Amino acid sequence: MSQERLFEEDPEAQERDALMRRVAAFVAPVAEDAGAVASDAVSLDVADAIYQAFGDLDADGGLTRADLATACADVCDAATFANRFELFCRLGMLLPVRDKAHQVRHVFNPTSAAALLVFERLAESGGVQEIMTLLDRTRAGLRSGVVCREQVAGNLARARRAFAVYADHLSRMVRVCPLEELIAERRHHRDTEVLLEDARDVVRLVAERFPDLAAAGQRLVGEALRYSAVVGLFIERLLDAAAAQRDFSMLDEEQYRTAALTASRDDLAVVFARTVFDPPSLWIDPESVIDAVDTFSPRPASPRRPPRPPDLPPGPDPIDQARERADAARRRRMRTAEDLLQGGDEADLTSRVRVAGWPAAAQLIAALLATAADQKLPYMVELRNALLVDPDAPVTHLTPAILHRSVPDTRPAPETLHERQGTRDA
Repeated sequence: MSQERLFEEDPEAQERDALMRRVAAFVAPVAEDAGAVASDAVSLDVADAIYQAFGDLDADGGLTRADLATACADVCDAATFANRFELFCRLGMLLPVRDKAHQVRHVFNPTSAAALLVFERLAESGGVQEIMTLLDRTRAGLRSGVVCREQVAGNLARARRAFAVYADHLSRMVRVCPLEELIAERRHHRDTEVLLEDARDVVRLVAERFPDLAAAGQRLVGEALRYSAVVGLFIERLLDAAAAQRDFSMLDEEQYRTAALTASRDDLAVVFARTVFDPPSLWIDPESVIDAVDTFSPRPASPRRPPRPPDLPPGPDPIDQARERADAARRRRMRTAEDLLQGGDEADLTSRVRVAGWPAAAQLIAALLATAADQKLPYMVELRNALLVDPDAPVTHLTPAILHRSVPDTRPAPETLHERQGTRDA
């Protein structure tokens, strides 16, 4: 399906022309005449190539004219470079390493580097970024408490005037400018929600710190809302033109993604309402599907009996040996408990643990706890909450421990489930 494009000219060339118009407007407040700014973007390319050379090469001792000419060979011819080099030297973008005649090495002026960064922001955001920077700087000053009332009032007024100028400019473009200029301008007005939120946040901070400036803050928010409304009209005109000519070249990938996630199915179907598609064709027939299933389906595995388990090696049963070891350990624990009880039903082990020392005391307590945990042995260990401290004793910190002979439970054991089932069957 072919589409008629909204513009047939090179979009990159249009962007570069728009950038040079912004650069001219940017330097207009300090220009001496209308020819103060070059109209050809090649001049900006040469300056950027020289800036990159100073940033990428070993320019600690400066760069010569030949070094810079080599760096600019891909962006301009020798005559253009010679013209721009002399101009850059006269205007102070290129400074001699030493203030002497016939100095052959130069360094780059940091002020010109800042200007190139500003021009780059002009190309990306058309100057709207400067409003965001002003709001961010004001917000940071309010939160840190380093700005005075006069500075805040001045920043509010500057931001309000910038919003007003941008709103008036866009309103004029929507009314009188051709569609090509609107398309070139569209990329510079996409952060209206962020700008509005920044403006509201700054106004809230101003109202808390300087309540008498609340009216100025409200005027700022009013101009920000007017700018946002004009941006809405600006985008609406672009979308109307795109829908009329069925050309969505001005939309970026994120806008398509947003439409796919948020728009309804009927809204998305409108895009292809007048699009003609070829009828679907059947690629394979049912017989081919059956043959493929028969060919690639796994064959059922034949049943196999599990192998006979190997005979146990001759000798004692390991399970019986484990039981014998458990019984021997239980008998040892029982003899230890009886030795401590000395025929009685209760024995205070605190003194015995104190004189046992370390780690014998810990081993004795652990053995007694294991004895009490054995349900087949009638013993119980009681550990009191008190804490005995004696710095000179073998065990300096001790909890009183008492060993008890528990009373055996003479009640008949409850029947298990299998025993009850056997009785019922009988």
